[in-house]
Amino acid sequence: MGADPGALWAIVSGCVDRADTHYCACPAFARSCCHDGATPNDAVVWAVTDDFVAIRDMLMCGCPPDFVAGLALPRARVSGIEDPRRPDAIWPFAWQVARGRIAEELEIGLAINPKRLRTQDQMHVHMLRLTPGARAWLDAAPPAPVPGLVRVDLPTLDRVFTTAAARVGAATMGDHGILVARRKSGGWVAVITDETSPQAFTQNHCRPPRDGRDTS
Repeated sequence: MGADPGALWAIVSGCVDRADTHYCACPAFARSCCHDGATPNDAVVWAVTDDFVAIRDMLMCGCPPDFVAGLALPRARVSGIEDPRRPDAIWPFAWQVARGRIAEELEIGLAINPKRLRTQDQMHVHMLRLTPGARAWLDAAPPAPVPGLVRVDLPTLDRVFTTAAARVGAATMGDHGILVARRKSGGWVAVITDETSPQAFTQNHCRPPRDGRDTS
C-alpha cells in the first residue's frame, strides 16, 4: 500500500456504495489496479455484504491471471487487530471470498498484520496463496518449532480473534499477526506471529517488491 494510512477507509466509506457509477471512478480505488473508469466492477469489488467488503489488492497490478491478492475489510470503522471492535465474522467472510478465487482450499492463506507492520489504519485481512514451504510446515505433526510462532487449532472459523486473544491476551493483540489456513485433515489452524508479518507464509508478490517492504 501507499503512504496514506486512510486510503482503505476512503474506499470503505466513500466508494463501496457508488451504485450509480463504476468503482474505478472513485479515486480511492486507484489502490485496486483501476486504470480507467471502464474497468468492470466485479473485477474491483469481489463481494459486498452489510458488514464487509472484499476488493482486489493493488498487489495484483501487472501480475499474471493466476496470481490472487485480495483484501477483506469491515464496512464499519475498525483500525486493526488491536481494536476491541475487531469482528470475528470477517474470517468466514474472507474464506468464502477466497474460495471463489482460489480453487484448491489447501492453498488459501488468510493473514492480518500486527499494528507496527501495517501502513493502513482500516482492518484488512489478506487473501492469498500459501507458499509450498508454509503448507508443508502446517501439515507437519508436530511442526518444527520456530521462535516467535505459535500454531493453534481453531474450533471454528468464526472464533479466530477470540482464540488468539485467549492465547496471547487481549491487551497485546496489536503486537501479533495471524495466519489462518485449512488443515489437511479438516478444520482450520491459526499461526500467531510475534511482531512479524504472517504474510511471510504467503505468495504476496508476483515479483519482488521494489523496496523490499511489506505494502499493507
